[in-house]
Amino acid sequence: MSFVHRFIRPRFLAHAAAAGLALGAAQYFGLGAEALMAAEPDRQRPLVITDSKGDRGMLAPYVHRKNGIAYLYTSYIFDTLVSQDADGNSVPGLARTWTRSQDGLSYALELQRDAKWHDGTPVTADDVTFTLRYMAEHPYVFGSVKALAGIEIEGVHDLRIHIKRAEYGLVEGLFSAIPILPRHIYEGVKDPFRFATPEAAVGSGPYRLAAYDKAQGRYRLEATEDHPLGRPRFDQIWIVKMGPDAALQAMSAGEVDVISYLPPDRLPEALDAGFAVETSPSDHVLRLGFNHRGQFQKIELRQAIAYAVDRSALLAIAFPGVAELAETGYFQPGSKWQSDEATEGYAYDPAQARDLLLAAGWTQNRAGRWQTQGEEIRLRLLTDGREVKPARVIAEQLEAFGFAVDLRVMEVAALRSLVADGDYDLTLFSSSTLGDPGNIRRRVFGRGWNSDRFPADPKMAGLIKAQAVAQSQAERQEILARFQQLYAENLPSYMLVNPLMATVFNDKLSAPFMPGGVAIGIPSALHKSIFLE
Repeated sequence: MSFVHRFIRPRFLAHAAAAGLALGAAQYFGLGAEALMAAEPDRQRPLVITDSKGDRGMLAPYVHRKNGIAYLYTSYIFDTLVSQDADGNSVPGLARTWTRSQDGLSYALELQRDAKWHDGTPVTADDVTFTLRYMAEHPYVFGSVKALAGIEIEGVHDLRIHIKRAEYGLVEGLFSAIPILPRHIYEGVKDPFRFATPEAAVGSGPYRLAAYDKAQGRYRLEATEDHPLGRPRFDQIWIVKMGPDAALQAMSAGEVDVISYLPPDRLPEALDAGFAVETSPSDHVLRLGFNHRGQFQKIELRQAIAYAVDRSALLAIAFPGVAELAETGYFQPGSKWQSDEATEGYAYDPAQARDLLLAAGWTQNRAGRWQTQGEEIRLRLLTDGREVKPARVIAEQLEAFGFAVDLRVMEVAALRSLVADGDYDLTLFSSSTLGDPGNIRRRVFGRGWNSDRFPADPKMAGLIKAQAVAQSQAERQEILARFQQLYAENLPSYMLVNPLMATVFNDKLSAPFMPGGVAIGIPSALHKSIFLE
């Protein structure tokens, strides 16, 4: 047993046990906990990353959990056509080059000629063509191929992708989001959503999945040889489930290198210990959603609620030092799509709120309670368990303003059902504003419980459509600037606060959060480019 192994393993296991992670018999494809923990004697110490949630599912495109972190981990194993540099700019991935046709209706791609699957099979244009057609038949949750009109193979490593309309965001959208699959493995798979054997995780990325312990929520990734984008920086990466207390203790003991997400209120402990800390607004903004088909069809009523909510007080009470006020026009500071033009900020103004409600026909009784058509208004405010504290603050503010509020904290499944049935007035939820603006339509007009569920507004819908087919980034920004003004005015949702996120590093590596988010808009400092030399 090497010194490294002797040094790490006993303490690491002690912390795992302390965190309620006693090693059991949980195994996956023949690799159990002991195999997961076994470091090869002659290799350098692995990079150890903690994840407070643990299991993110099998790291294969169709069976990982439907969240950004699971997608992020899977991206270490599966490449996309286009990748990102440290500043979030598009750089070659599996595609060495991509050239947009003059009419914008096709892209010619040249693939990396030395790219290989983890089983040694070369990556070819046939794999890309297969993937895009396969995903048309089996839709992938984090990328749609509906924009594609056809694909032509022009050589072993060359292909041309035709699209239905000239969309400017295809490179930063679909090309950066879709993991390319090996045809020789997936073409016989009828139901990829049940395909979770080791072969499902054969990708072309710089790391391959060597072990996965579902019960313990741990992963061991091993470096591949000769990856076209660079040599893997670490021979192994371990991802282990560990809560903040155990993670900080383990990092102090030199057993952990990265705490992927540390609650911001624990940052003083990390800083006092001398660790490198990277923080960033998450851009997963806490929003107050409205039932646009119920009480809040009128814009004046939504604006009245916005003026009646004291966001600064909400920030101070529910998010002291761990969030900032959100921009009301959808895009947040730091986004390259955010306009410099100021949007309506809805500074706390109960008099303005009162005037708007009275103008809309709502009245106050002698007790100061708001009513309409002679009936007292009782607002049903829904949220899930993650937002209890801010929900209580908002409920208290609205009650102080004269509303009766029925606050209901629910499991997501029940919340989703009530929202779908329209059985609510207000919802409190968090949702991302990151990623290519091609996803705005779903987030604003979509029917998901954590979408704005805003009825299709012709002006806003027109701008969203126009930005998608803009012919330059400048044109797209100009269109989106107008969209932001309309969003702040119409209030599909009221953007409240933007919570901070923090990642902690030891001296082994450090990286800032990627501007604009990773790939599909994941707020993270752990893009796979930092794991390459």
